[in-house]
This record gives sequence, C-alpha cells and structure tokens, in this order.
Amino acid sequence: METTRRTVRTTCKIGACEPFCGLEIDVEDGRMAAVRPDKAHPITHGYACIKGAHVADYQNDPDRLLVPERRSGSGGFEATDWDTAIGDIGGRLREIRRRFGPRAIATYWGNASDSATITLANSFCHAFGSPNSFNVLSLEYTDRGAVAARMFGNENFILQPDAGRARYALLLGTNPLVTQGMTLLQRRPFIGAELRAIGRAGGTVVVVDPRRTETARIAQRHVAILPGTDLFFLLGLLQVVLKDGTYDRRFIDRHCAGFERLETALESVDIERVSETTGIASDEIRSIAMEFAAADGAFATTRVGVQTAPNTTLTEWAVQCLNSVTGNVDRPGGVYFNPGAIDVPALIERFGARRNPAPSRIGGYPQIFGGPPASVLADDVLSEDPQRIRALLVVAGNPVITFPDTAKVERALKRLDLLVTIDLYRSDTGAFAHYNLPAATSFEKGSVHFLTSTFEPYPFVEWKPKVVDPPPGVRSEWEILRALSRAAGVPFLNDPWADRADRFLSAFGMGLGEETLYRLVLPRAVRLGRLKKAAAGIRTGEIRWGEFLEKRIATAERRIDLMPEEFVPALRAALDDPPLPTAEYPLVLIGGARRAAGYNSWTHNIPALAEKLGGNWATLSECDAAALGVRSGDRVRIETAAGSIEIHARVSKDIRPGVVAVHQFWGHTYDSGMYTSRRRPGVNVNFLHATTDLDPFTGMPVYNGRPCRVEPV
Repeated sequence: METTRRTVRTTCKIGACEPFCGLEIDVEDGRMAAVRPDKAHPITHGYACIKGAHVADYQNDPDRLLVPERRSGSGGFEATDWDTAIGDIGGRLREIRRRFGPRAIATYWGNASDSATITLANSFCHAFGSPNSFNVLSLEYTDRGAVAARMFGNENFILQPDAGRARYALLLGTNPLVTQGMTLLQRRPFIGAELRAIGRAGGTVVVVDPRRTETARIAQRHVAILPGTDLFFLLGLLQVVLKDGTYDRRFIDRHCAGFERLETALESVDIERVSETTGIASDEIRSIAMEFAAADGAFATTRVGVQTAPNTTLTEWAVQCLNSVTGNVDRPGGVYFNPGAIDVPALIERFGARRNPAPSRIGGYPQIFGGPPASVLADDVLSEDPQRIRALLVVAGNPVITFPDTAKVERALKRLDLLVTIDLYRSDTGAFAHYNLPAATSFEKGSVHFLTSTFEPYPFVEWKPKVVDPPPGVRSEWEILRALSRAAGVPFLNDPWADRADRFLSAFGMGLGEETLYRLVLPRAVRLGRLKKAAAGIRTGEIRWGEFLEKRIATAERRIDLMPEEFVPALRAALDDPPLPTAEYPLVLIGGARRAAGYNSWTHNIPALAEKLGGNWATLSECDAAALGVRSGDRVRIETAAGSIEIHARVSKDIRPGVVAVHQFWGHTYDSGMYTSRRRPGVNVNFLHATTDLDPFTGMPVYNGRPCRVEPV
C-alpha cells in the first residue's frame, strides 16, 4: 500500500511558552513522523526548543490512555465504555450537588494548551453554581493580576518587556534562555538574541538570581541575591531613585497617582539594612538604581523564581512601581500592554457575567484569572464543613505533583467522593482517581488560543490546525464535557441558550463544535475562514505607544496607582519581618529551578527528554557542601518546618552559598500509566512546602526562599 505524506504548518502546543514556536510537521499515514522549526513563522523565524523538537514523541507516546478506565473493586483500574463512564460520573455529580450543594463540586485545569479547554473547565464548574474553578495560574502567576487590578485597573493588564529596544534589562528570578518566558517584539527568533543585542548596543542586562543561570552567563552583571528577598532589593532601588531625584517627574505628574503615599511608605527603607537582608552590597544597589533610571529605555521583570517566593504580590508591585516612576511604562524599550488581535479584558468581561466569583471558602481569597487559589483546595477537602469539596474534575493537571504540601494533597485526593481526570495518560493524580478519561492531544484538533492574544508581541492571531486524527476511543475535551454536562443535568458552557441550541442541532446529527466558540471570540476583521487560510497568521495592527496610558488605564483616577492603599500596611509588616534563615533552618531552599528539556511533569514521560533530564537532585554550593562533608552523588536529607525528603546531591560553583536548589515536578512514585516517568521517578520537593504561609493577596504558595536544613544521610 502506498504511503501518504503531507506537511502541516502549526505551532508548538505542548506548553505555555509565550512565543508558541512555529513548527513544520511531516505526517505519514496519519501519524506524526518528523518535526522541524518553521523558518517562515512570522514570530519565531525557525526557532524551536528541545521540547518542540520532540512533539512527535509526545503525540505518539505508547503510554497514552486510549479508553476510559474506572477504579475496580480490587483497587486497580479496568477499562470501561464511554456511555457507562459518562452516565455514572454525571449521576454522581447530580447526587453530590443535591445532597451537599454546589460548592461541593470543583474543577482544576493545569497545562491546558488551548483556550477552549480552559473555558470548558471553568464553565463546567460554574454551571453547577460552584465558584471552585481552580487553575494552575494560582500557583505561580496570579500576583500579576492582583497588582494589575490595583495599579492599572484591570487584572488582565499584564505588561511585558520590549527587550528589543531596551538599553537596560533588570531580570529577577527568571531564566528566559531556558523558559522562553519573554516575547519577541523585534522579530528575533530567540530571546537570547534580544538580550545579547542589548549588550552589543552598549546597554546592560542585569540578572538577579541566586544561581548563575544560562541567562546570567550572557548578562553584563549577575547579582547573587538571597532567595526570597527580592522585595527588599527593589525597595532599595526605589529609595535611591526617589532620594536622588532621578525619577521621571513629568511622567509621574501626567500619568501617576499616589506618589506622595509612595514617598511616605518608603521613608523607613534603609539601604544598609537592605544590603544586609539581601546579601547585595549597598554600592551595587545604588549603581543599579542610577543606571536603571538614566537608561533610555529600561525594564524590570520577574518570573517564577520571584513569583513563588515570599511577598510575591508586593514584589510584583515594586517591579511595576520601579518601571513607572522611571517613566518606562508604555514606551519603547520599557514595558507595554499589547491590546491583542483579540481584546482579552473585554472578552472576559463580556463572557464572565455567568461565573460565580465568590472568594475561596478557606482563607477568603479572591478569584483571580477565573478561579480561587489552588493552594487551599486540599484544606477544603479535608475540612469538616458540610459544603466541603467532595468531587473534583481535573483537566490536563497533576495536583499531587504540582501542589504544595504533597502529603496533605495525597490525603485530600483519597478522601474525595469522586475524582475524575481528563488527560492523555493515567497521571500521578489519576492513580487516585475513580475515573480517567482519555483526551485528544492539542495536535488532534484545530484551535485558536485566544486567551493568550495579549501575550503576542503585537496584535496577531493564528489558526493552529489539526495535524492528525485522534485514536479510536479518544475524545476531545469539548465532546467529553458536553456529554458530562448533559449527564449531570447542567447547561453546557454554563449557557442555557448555547445548551438548547446544541441539543436542537444534535437531534439532526450536528451540535455546536469548538469552532462556534472561535467564531464568537474572533474580531469582525478576522473571520475564521480567512484565518484558516492564513498559513502565517494575521497581524491586525501595531503597538501604538502611549495608547495604554491615554485610553486603557481603568483605575478610578485613570492613572497608574503607585501606592495602592491595601499595600501600605502589608509593606510595613514585610519590612518588619524579612524572610531570613534561622539557627534551626540555616539554609534557603529554591524549589522551582527549571531546565530546557523539562516543562512540568508530562515531559518526564518522553524518553529522549527524560534521558536528558536525568531526574532531579539537590544543588549545593562548594562551601556548603564542604562544611557538610557532602560530595556530588551523596544522599542528603533536606528538612523544613513542613517535612523532609532524601535526595542525591550535586556540588556546583554556580549557586550562591547558603542556598540549596531542587528541581520541581518530580516524584513519580504512584500507580500511573506513565511508565517512562516511573523508571526515573525523582523526588517531590513539594513535601517541603507548607500551605500556612500563603500570599495574603492571592493565596499563592511559597516554593522559593523557604528556610531549610541539610544533612548527609
């Protein structure tokens, strides 16, 4: 029989990297056969990282779950058919809501690769009347929403750096050469090229990180800060800028409010104390502050290393405050807001009316980016409240590996009356489930990732075409959650009109498909049919500098609020109690370091990537290892107030003394169907992280900057 071959242009859809690298995928006889970067892609121009190069391995993984399965009486799993699974799950959800109320039902989405999946997970939860639509962003990102809401008037006004035009880049707790966590406004194919260009043009890149990372190696300056003290470093910079008068008075007078409150709040900041707290010389703090303020285009930005540390919301506020007082908001070389081809803030406001925005029952934390903080989910399940969470639907997520306080998460998963996962595999979390339902991959359906439109470098949208058909027995999340909605007796998409239309059309063998959603959200200028024909996507405009400040700011005064009132007492408390090591726990733990070959737990099941990663370990400085009598390869015990783990050590000159780093998202010791992962399980560092010290504004956990002690085993 003759082999059929074709090539499909699409993007990498396996993670949440902001560039969404363009790929060319060869398909032979309906199977992905070869993958290479797409040199014609308008944004990434022939760049793709090692994970993108292995999407065929991900797509063709023999460990994929191909039929629904349910927990058997013996405690294992047995195959079942879709009708049985959907009917039983729907009936149990009905009964749980009837007996215990809507709040007893929750959903969680994790590494969802398209906006439709996110929309489906959230709307399914809200259709029951429950506010418990948890998501992964609350573990590492919602500080940005909390700050954007207070400083700019909308939680979706997330500013991004214009690295291509900047003369000064201050990167805190971020390693974009590995994570690709920055956009590419200047059309270079790789963020490393933009950062190197800053130095070649006579500018400066400063990396503030306890580790000498890949990005730090190409920077003009590396500042080895004590983890968890970035807020204090930034306050020192702000104090110098204000005291020396190097702030942009004209910009502040025209575009900012609260400057006097800011000056008052920073009066007690002492540079020498900042130096003592952070481990950074006071002269270096002063020089960075003066250079930043004097640069013709500068930006400060953070990522997960800082976002999952103590005082995360206040730290993000200090970052945007520094950008603002130096006049580097909404200007070339500074930070800017891309309105996107699809206006995401307006879209969320338009479709968000039907959701339940109630705060979390545990802690009373607000909903940010569509849900309460995932860190309180286990506490809710384990409580004795009659309305505690009893049913959880997990879509493309792995809570037992990613949530803090793993021992508590394990107990919570075991206590649930109903746990259902929708995923490619029986995941580590799926090992606790009552049902595991096999989902189509992102390459088995066409999509528009509309919720990320504002993270493109400029107004741009592209269709991500279907590459191959899903295997028999595998369904898309759209099909699964539509069927579950009907079985549970709730309106599909939490919209009675859409539900009635879908039921009516289904009677004629049709029904609403995902493309209906895309037609609704796309702007009039970009029809879906036209978008599908545009192999290189559609650019709908340019960044109009100054428009964000003049037309978009949505605070009460229509200005940037430099010192939100809520932050004043919190800042005072943080200054009085810096997060420092103690006599009992003399070292500081980083629990979120990332590597190029890994992206969350699913990459550990791709043999080539797993081989490259080689598990995880504890990285110690040479002097700390010598003091402990530890050599590379020795086993050590790491202990915090929350728990302890044992893990192999590696000694490195690239980590600051007093710091120990352990890679996150490992610990594949459960009865999952991910057999490659189970052969290299690694150790789950989240046993060391508590949920008693959550960020007061967001409920985000602390993964970095936690005091610990290390001893040889």
